[in-house]
Formats: sequence, C-alpha cells, structure tokens
Amino acid sequence: MNNYTLKNPTAVGREYMVEKFNHAFNMNISYGFFKNKLDEFKKSYNRWKTLMNSTGISVDFDTSMIYASDTWWKERESG
Repeated sequence: MNNYTLKNPTAVGREYMVEKFNHAFNMNISYGFFKNKLDEFKKSYNRWKTLMNSTGISVDFDTSMIYASDTWWKERESG
C-alpha cells in the first residue's frame, strides 16, 4: 500500500484498493466509481473551505458546533 497517494494513486494502488473493496463487500466495482466519489468529495471540501474562509463562520471540531460572531449576526439581521 506504499504506492497509494490521495491525489493520484498509481496503477498498483488503484488495483489494490478496488480488489480489497470488492473482496470485502463481495461486489464488482471498477476504479471509476471511486474516482467519481473522490472528485465529489474534493468539490465539496473546496466549497466548505471557501465558505469557512469567506463567511466568518467557524466550527468547533470537537463538538461540531457552528459559531458566528455577534457582528456577523447583526449584519445579517439588518440586511
């Protein structure tokens, strides 16, 4: 598994991942399925990162609580 990277798995890494998944779940899924899911997760992560950096809202990762400052709320209430 040393040949696997998150961005671009090598052919060996792709084959290993698909083989282990299909064996564990008794399925016959190709790498295209995993690539589509990874692409979706990347898009979602980029949207989340943009929102977290541009809106002034933050998340406490320990409690999963979403926080917004009082000034943020006042700007939204008056608008």
